[in-house]
Amino acid sequence: MRPDAPPGIPRSTFALLAGFAAFAFTIIVPTALRDGDTGWHLATGAWIVAHASVPTADPFSFTATGRPWVAHEWLSELAMYASYRAAGWSGLIVLIGVAMAALFALVAYEIRRWLSTRASILALLLLVTGLLPSLLARPHILALPMLAGWLIVLLRARERDRPPPLGFALLMLIWANAHGSFVFGLALVGVFALEALITAAPSHRRRVVLGWGAFGLACAVAATATPASFDGLVFPFYVDRLKLLAHLDEWQPADFATFSGFEAILLATLACLLLRPVRIPPVRLLLLLGVLHLALQHTRQEIVLVVVGILVLAEPLGKAWTTKTMPSPMPRRESRSIGILILLLAIGLATYRIAVPVVRDDSAGIPAAALRHLPPPLRNQRVFNEYSFGGSLILAGIRPYIDGRSDMYGDPFTLDYFRIAGGDAERWRAANARWHFGWTILPPRSPLVGLLDHDPAWRRVYTDGTAVIHQPVPAHRPTP
Repeated sequence: MRPDAPPGIPRSTFALLAGFAAFAFTIIVPTALRDGDTGWHLATGAWIVAHASVPTADPFSFTATGRPWVAHEWLSELAMYASYRAAGWSGLIVLIGVAMAALFALVAYEIRRWLSTRASILALLLLVTGLLPSLLARPHILALPMLAGWLIVLLRARERDRPPPLGFALLMLIWANAHGSFVFGLALVGVFALEALITAAPSHRRRVVLGWGAFGLACAVAATATPASFDGLVFPFYVDRLKLLAHLDEWQPADFATFSGFEAILLATLACLLLRPVRIPPVRLLLLLGVLHLALQHTRQEIVLVVVGILVLAEPLGKAWTTKTMPSPMPRRESRSIGILILLLAIGLATYRIAVPVVRDDSAGIPAAALRHLPPPLRNQRVFNEYSFGGSLILAGIRPYIDGRSDMYGDPFTLDYFRIAGGDAERWRAANARWHFGWTILPPRSPLVGLLDHDPAWRRVYTDGTAVIHQPVPAHRPTP
């Protein structure tokens, strides 16, 4: 373990400042509410509170009612609903801000062991760049501090040349009930166990196998202690095989046709690695290459790459770039005063955010104004809706045709939906004949909107920049 940090701001103070900056940014610039799926996550939390259990079948849609559903993010959804119920959208923003503060404080504290203050700030700016597209009020944000903390525990265990204490398996218990990315956490245990085995002397390998094996077994047991049990372990692999993912933005491969923040991160990292000789242990290099592959395959994995990359590369980059001049330690009393000041400022910001409520306006997946203007008789009728609008409909108490739980709807239904939404008139007529829609809500540029505009059996009843609502002309409305 490195006995001293590079010169600059002390680690604890730097971590507090980084955490506060992340919290303040999230609170003051509440961009996290721009995702439509937030709605069904909140509705799931409300359902759990109302029924004192985790749903195992769909309670929300009219097309999949009763179909088996793995609510694998139930703990995060419960936390999201609790904050929302306590202080509305502002309460939810405070919760996301706390998660961001925890993430940045953990990363900052760890990387300051190896990097100078300036280099650490640059690394955190890269983290911000990678995080911004994913900064949404969804369970994956609450899981990011768990990922960072978990990786730090494994890195520290390798520094001590011993397995992590078994008690840390409790973090896996929380993670497995909060988000499906816990499977990646299990894979990380295997990666560092392999590194420990490869680097151990032959006489110590039995001890490595027993120690890391016991920790891995404890983590695997903790990972199955969920409402889904063993199904929760295989669920992420089931999702990864779905053909419908090709139609979802976050599952698209990285696109370098235009310059992006992700490309800037890759180029900056490559420059740092090439300007000076940087020695990365082989197993960790394979880990980074594997996560890079995932990030290039699916954009939703970019933030995972950034978090893992910063924490894994901090030590080798620090050894290559940082001098070992001892910093002047900050007096304990002064450091404590800064901590108290930051805590008071954070409480003040949270109070401000709650006192000045956030209003969630229209966005690409949130037809807030359209739902406010929806004629009351339509609320209880069957709707054909835009995929990204489904969460907002569920939160408003309206049963959608489809929503962001595409894993539950499955390939045949979801792929058929995307063909209908793409303007397939024959499939639209077949779906309408089966479900007898009382209205539709779609983005203005949807091909189906043009089809309905030219259909004498349908008429527009509302239009704005986010959504268009059609309903059947009474004389043409089919009888269910």
